[in-house]
Amino acid sequence: MRKLAGYAVLALLAACRPDPGLSDYENQGGPSLPTDGGTEPDPDVLPGPFPYQTGQRRLGVGFYEGGRSDDIPVDNTTTHVYLYENTVTMEPSPTRVEGKSADLAVHAGKAWLGFGVHWDATRDLRAWKTLHVSLRSSDPGFASVKVGMGDSAKSVQLDVAKYGYKNDGAWHHLAIPLTEFTAGGLQPGAVNSPFQLIAGAGAPADKLLLDNLYFTAE
Repeated sequence: MRKLAGYAVLALLAACRPDPGLSDYENQGGPSLPTDGGTEPDPDVLPGPFPYQTGQRRLGVGFYEGGRSDDIPVDNTTTHVYLYENTVTMEPSPTRVEGKSADLAVHAGKAWLGFGVHWDATRDLRAWKTLHVSLRSSDPGFASVKVGMGDSAKSVQLDVAKYGYKNDGAWHHLAIPLTEFTAGGLQPGAVNSPFQLIAGAGAPADKLLLDNLYFTAE
């Protein structure tokens, strides 16, 4: 489903806008479950812990295969997934909570780790209220994890322990209000990176599973 195409170099500073290099992922296109008015669901696709219901407003931005009303697919043309400064590699995993596979982030053993979804042009996300994502790890390199969003000026990163993440080997389904990012200075009308994940130092091959990433209007 999601194939690694190469390795990019991208510097990420806590309060600065990342400067993307080359795209790292390919084949992160359209939904595997129907959007409103779509076709029948694939029986092999898990619906997720909070299945999409027709009439709901749900935005996919990559790392999500479920049903949605809106979608900005990773196309490697205007929307990209970048792996920051070769701190991480990624591969598909059958251990998932929705769709057909999750994404497995593998630590490169450096002093930090990061990757994110980036848009070439800014987008207005003021209609969306909550970022949802599911994470799972028990490895020391992911004991401390932050989820970020970026605009044309800065990246705002939040410690996901506040929203229920634990480094205990279980899936944790997080719901983060976008007001938490705007309180840190994010401009929601001019977002160019809807999702970033940052972790601290770790041993080579420490792993984290990522799945079920989307935004809702509630």
